[in-house]
This record gives sequence, structure tokens and C-alpha cells, in this order.
Amino acid sequence: MNHTTSILFLIQHWRLFAMADGYTLHNTVIDAEPVEGGYLPAFTGAYGTRVVVDMAQPMPTEEAARNCLRDVLWGAHIEGRICLLRHPLEANATQERAA
Repeated sequence: MNHTTSILFLIQHWRLFAMADGYTLHNTVIDAEPVEGGYLPAFTGAYGTRVVVDMAQPMPTEEAARNCLRDVLWGAHIEGRICLLRHPLEANATQERAA
């Protein structure tokens, strides 16, 4: 399923599709969507839901689009609006698989 959202609603979409129990799911993939004139930031979250962030002007490169999204998310993390820490259940599952 694909969604397009304004950068104004990015944090709400991140909470819906990339977080569980207040923590970020670390299987969420940040990438870029090619459009005419450049790239838009995007991420693929839970259940394969892809969210493309609509901006007034596309970023010139894929890396710039990904970094733009990361910067917004990091700012929200610092402000306490989201938590970018790994979900504790994901961490436990990774440790159990390694053992």
C-alpha cells in the first residue's frame, strides 16, 4: 500500500507506520522516490506500507532526499515527539537469533 503525505504530517505517518509501543521499528527502510526534477523522501514501514513525503521542490539526489527525512526525524526525536530507539522486543529477538 502506498501513501503520499505532506511534510507537515510526516511525524504522524511515522508514528502510524514505523513505530510500535512508542519505539521505532528498525526494519523500517528510508529511501527516495524518483520524480520529475529529482527525488522525494520516502520510507517503507510496517506491513510494507510505503509513505512518500510530498515537498514543494524535490531534492537533487537520492542521498539528499534520505538525509532530509533523517534530519526531520532526528529533530522530532530530540524534541521528544518520537523515539528512534529500537523496540525492546526487536532487540530481544535479535539477541535470541544470535544465541
